[in-house]
Amino acid sequence: MGETTAEIESEIDHTRAALKSNLEELETRVREVTDWRTLARKHPAPMLGAALLGGMLVAALFRR
Repeated sequence: MGETTAEIESEIDHTRAALKSNLEELETRVREVTDWRTLARKHPAPMLGAALLGGMLVAALFRR
């Protein structure tokens, strides 16, 4: 309880900077996980299989 106003402001600024850093890291990770190009580079076989399956499904829907 003996903290001065300057110490409290300094602590708030430090916490704000840490939260900003964490948020930026989270944004980067979310972008990597949701980017289909990154997924295709990391896992080409499953992506090729998904594309093949999707093509077959579209072909089956339009054949009728």
